[in-house]
Amino acid sequence: MLDDPTLTELHATKMTLPYRNGFSPRSWQKVVNIMLEKQLGISWIHRLHIMALMESDFSHANRILFGRQLAFKIEDNNFVSDMQYGSRPGKKCISAILHKLLTYIIAMHKKGTAAFIENDAVGCYDQMVSNILLLCLRRLGMPVTATQSLGETWNQAQHFIPTQYGISEESYCNTSEFLLFGPGQGSTIGPFL
Repeated sequence: MLDDPTLTELHATKMTLPYRNGFSPRSWQKVVNIMLEKQLGISWIHRLHIMALMESDFSHANRILFGRQLAFKIEDNNFVSDMQYGSRPGKKCISAILHKLLTYIIAMHKKGTAAFIENDAVGCYDQMVSNILLLCLRRLGMPVTATQSLGETWNQAQHFIPTQYGISEESYCNTSEFLLFGPGQGSTIGPFL
């Protein structure tokens, strides 16, 4: 059943049809925002991490059709510094820590002056300007219909919040008075954008 080529083809068509024709399915426009503890047991509001749970087909299609291609383009053209470890193929968290530790040890042994900057772009996926992202994607060769579908999905997204009674009936969305930006935390293409 899982290896049925008809089902696989049907699923692939369902995921790519919006990008080929420049529309956004309603199911892609429903986002559930959950809050996760950054540190176990500490649930202070400023220490929670907001994650956007999106339709599985939307996330999967973005990862396969765009995320993977963007990753190759970024790596092949050296668009990212070697010091960037997050969301890159072949880069491991432990390697970043080892590199940092060795840099500190070398600086200490040389007894020289050293300055270190660490940058964690907190909430960055929620602050990227959607129109600029779409223009950059067009410049990199993404088809017009794909950028239309992606932009419409971001602009029309309804954000819901889970409660102990289920998913909220009320939602918030992008308006001219209250603009929402970017693909959201948890997006499969966010790291590459």
